[in-house]
Amino acid sequence: MIVVHHLNNSRSQRVLWLLEELGIEYDIKRYERDSKTMLAPESLRQIHPLGKSPVITDADLAIAESGAIIEYIMEHYSNGRLIPAPNTPERLRYTYWLHYAEGSAMPPLLFKLIFNLFGIEDNAAMTSFIAPQETGSAFAAALTLLESAG
Repeated sequence: MIVVHHLNNSRSQRVLWLLEELGIEYDIKRYERDSKTMLAPESLRQIHPLGKSPVITDADLAIAESGAIIEYIMEHYSNGRLIPAPNTPERLRYTYWLHYAEGSAMPPLLFKLIFNLFGIEDNAAMTSFIAPQETGSAFAAALTLLESAG
């Protein structure tokens, strides 16, 4: 049975959502962040060397990174549900969006969240603070797109 090592305020909710959608039985082992540092507890390192969440265990396997976890669950437990057939244009789109969510969409969303928490709402200030000169325009464009999406 899959065990989701669930850290509060982490992206393991994404894994739990998938397991629920597929109707797969699982257990949850809960972990709490340190209230001062917001870091994961050291006990997560006993599960996986990264010591962060999401992590699942399934028999003798420990798998980290939400994209890898989702691919594993879909390949081993979905019975073809929610995933297009291999070697089709639909499967390529599925794979693209799965990895886009973590690789391209998440960094600007995370930066926007963090800067909003600190009360910084000026795109130029955020860009100059976070992004080097050569990537500043791409970062600013991502923020502009996010703002226009509401």
